[in-house]
Formats: sequence, C-alpha cells, structure tokens
Amino acid sequence: MTARPVVVIGDALLDVDVEGTVERLCPDAPAPVLDVVDESARPGGAGLAAALVAGRGIPVRLVTALERDEPGRRLCELLDGALDLIAGASVGGTVVKCRWRVGGRTLLRTDRGRGAPAPRFAARLGLGRVLAGAGAVLVSDYGRGVAADPQVRAALARAVARGVPVVWDPHPRGPDPVPGATLVTPNLAEARRAAGGPDESGKDGQAGLELAGRLLDRWDAHAVAVTLGSGGAAVRHRHGGRSAIPAPAVDGGDACGAGDHFAGGVAAAVAAGADVDSAVAEAVCEASRFVALGGGSTVRRFGHRWLQRTAEPDLVAGRHRPVTGSPERVA
Repeated sequence: MTARPVVVIGDALLDVDVEGTVERLCPDAPAPVLDVVDESARPGGAGLAAALVAGRGIPVRLVTALERDEPGRRLCELLDGALDLIAGASVGGTVVKCRWRVGGRTLLRTDRGRGAPAPRFAARLGLGRVLAGAGAVLVSDYGRGVAADPQVRAALARAVARGVPVVWDPHPRGPDPVPGATLVTPNLAEARRAAGGPDESGKDGQAGLELAGRLLDRWDAHAVAVTLGSGGAAVRHRHGGRSAIPAPAVDGGDACGAGDHFAGGVAAAVAAGADVDSAVAEAVCEASRFVALGGGSTVRRFGHRWLQRTAEPDLVAGRHRPVTGSPERVA
C-alpha cells in the first residue's frame, strides 16, 4: 500500500557551504583568508525538512513561496524529482544562507534575501487538494511569512478539523500555531520566549516540562515537545500525560539541521500511525545520530533522494553510543 504523503508547509531557503583552508591573515585587516577548496548547496529551512522526509522514501508535497531569481531557480533544481514542489510567488529575493567553513567548523555565516511571500501567494495553489489525503502536515516555520498567510492558516484549520495530524515547528518571528495542532516542537530558547513570565533556570527535562505545560494553554495544542539538545525532549499532553525522553550521548558532531531532522522525523512517524510519545522518542534518537554524523553539512543528493553522507563517519567505538532510547514517564 502506498504511504500517504507528508505535506510540508513553510519557508524554503538555499543553504550553501563553502569549505576552505586558512593559512594566513589578510594584510589590511586582522581577518583570516579563506582559500576555497569546495562549495556545495542544498535545500534549507522548510526545504531541508521536506527533503529529509522524502529521503526516507515517503511521498512529500512542499508548499512554499519562491522567487524566480537565480538562487530560487537553483533551489528548484535541487528539489526537482525529490518531492512535489507547490510554490507561490515570493518577493525580496530568495534567502541564501552561506556558511564559510574551515576544518568542519563554521568561520562565518552570511545571509541575504528577504524571502517574503507575495500578497495572496497561496490563492492559486489549491491547498485543499494539496492537503487532501495527507498522512500528516509539518509546518516548518522560518519566520518569513508562509505560516502567517491567512489562506494557509485557514487551510490548516480545516485540516485540523478533519483530524489530519499537524506538527508545528515554530519560529520566534513567526505566528502562533493554529489551534488544535497535534504537536508543537519549540526548542528550549523558543519555548522560553513564547511562554513569557518567569524564566526557568537549567536545561533539564523538568524545566522543559514546565515550559511545555505553560505553552499547551497558550497555543491550544494537543501536545508540546520542548527539545533540549543533548538533553533530549520533554513532552506534555493536554490529557495530562508527560514524558522525558533522553538523547543518546554524542561526542562532537554538528547540530546544523538537527531541528529540521527532528520535526520531519516526528511528522513521518505520526503519518505512519505512531503515537506522539513514540514519534518523539524515535525522532530524538535519529536527530542525535544526524548530529553525530556531521549534521546538515553532510546532506547530499543521491539520485532522487537527499540523504546524509555517512561514508567514513568521524565516529570511533565508545564515543557514539548506539542510538536507542524510550520515553521516561514522569509522574
């Protein structure tokens, strides 16, 4: 039986990694000179989240806003054949995030482009048809305006009313999730900012659970999972359940793209019929492995799929524990 598609809605960006070496300083300023040896591009933002879900062999529809400038055309080419792209008009230039890297570490990041959806960008996208039959919807908000569009939000509200699972990955500059979302997945900093009020100290599961509880009412969500980086995730449910989900130990690695991998993993698992706690536990383990193997900078296109390049991983026995884990119920 063909798997039902995951629909990803959000702001697609173009990520570029420029790799090089540094052996000298610029003579007219105290700045390193990067001798470029390689450059690679990949989908970013909602584009990366969608590409990673599609890399699992799941049919994916990506709803976004794209400008037909050179970076926008390049992004379309990167996504072509990997998923079903449904794009409305964008203004202000396609967002390009360029990381200048040395020895696997980012020396500098430069951003350009506004990537704002044009007024009524979604009017001709046929969102009702796009969302029909979806196994789950992932809203991958990068604060550029797709998730705030009134027509997008109305279509999402109708999907919620039909019982379609909606996973919402929020952004500080973005709107609140539509009421009734199945799961909202802020990281700790995003949760603290959204919750307001007294700031909880520490990064442990208890702080995450407290914040998740406060956000359940604010967002009118069925569940909130606060991701804690190396601490895993803390989940609170409207029905009163709660769980702390540990992450496997990882030494080093690169966290770039881990949030997209996590949110996409949750949406894929929910679309396949998993309950929220099981989906979060699976996604925490998978995101930890993603980080350990080098994060977003190791994602490459193989045929029609975007996959993490795992050849010769920088892992040694004992440094990366097996990726296993399960929710710990909290009374």
